Amino acid sequence: MWSLTTPDLPARTLYLTCISNARPQTRIRLKALEEAVVDAADRFDTAAAEAALHSLSDLRDKPSDKTSQRELKNNYTQRMVRRGAPGRDSYDKIKASVPFGRCPLCGHRTVETIDHQLPKTRYPLLAVVPTNLVPACRSCNTIKGETIPARAEEQTLHPYFDDIGKQQWLFARVLEVAPAAVEFFVKPPSAWSSVLTARVLHHFRTFDLASLYGSQAAQEMSALRHYLKDKDGKAVAAHLKGMADSWFQVDRNQWRAAMYQDLANSSWYINGGFAAV
Repeated sequence: MWSLTTPDLPARTLYLTCISNARPQTRIRLKALEEAVVDAADRFDTAAAEAALHSLSDLRDKPSDKTSQRELKNNYTQRMVRRGAPGRDSYDKIKASVPFGRCPLCGHRTVETIDHQLPKTRYPLLAVVPTNLVPACRSCNTIKGETIPARAEEQTLHPYFDDIGKQQWLFARVLEVAPAAVEFFVKPPSAWSSVLTARVLHHFRTFDLASLYGSQAAQEMSALRHYLKDKDGKAVAAHLKGMADSWFQVDRNQWRAAMYQDLANSSWYINGGFAAV
């Protein structure tokens, strides 16, 4: 999971931008909800920073008026996402804020859309709150769907508020079988709290990252087998260590970093295991 810089866009500013082209009567109704949206945004930021989004249950399905709920959600679908809409520039900037265009939820696929950390269907007041809008790949957005955490341990990681990249937590394990393969797992640093540990494990399982990384590693190891076939053990070990060091400079929790790290430490793999078919 990649951490991201919080959008430099006040919730009030984006909300007023989005409602600016609503029909007159709709705009009046939405303008009356301005302070409720700003208050909800402030509460969201505080709760997200404390891994306590589950505590915002009183904001669910608010306001109670169905027409207002629909128009608040339309702020996103019609007045932000739609091309030419007043909020479209902000939508594009949030999508483009990710380094290398990589989804921060899986750390692998390309950003294609925006995910609501708390779903707009149940939290219409947060439909266009910038910190509730996370750039994501379509697969992660679909997997996460409309889920709502019931407790802190069930809250998936939030790229604007959770930075877990300073320590290594993603590891790989060589499976000494033919053909050689690796499996990925989470090994929490000892300094992590029990809640953070549970959240990272929940995030890892929710987005099925072990399978995603495992399939990508299998493809890379297939090509690697052909590259290493004419090299002796010393040369194989040097190559694997060099690749591990290189990827750790990019991201210590990137699947290639974890894969090459464990391959470089596997005497079985170095001494011919890579060629097992």
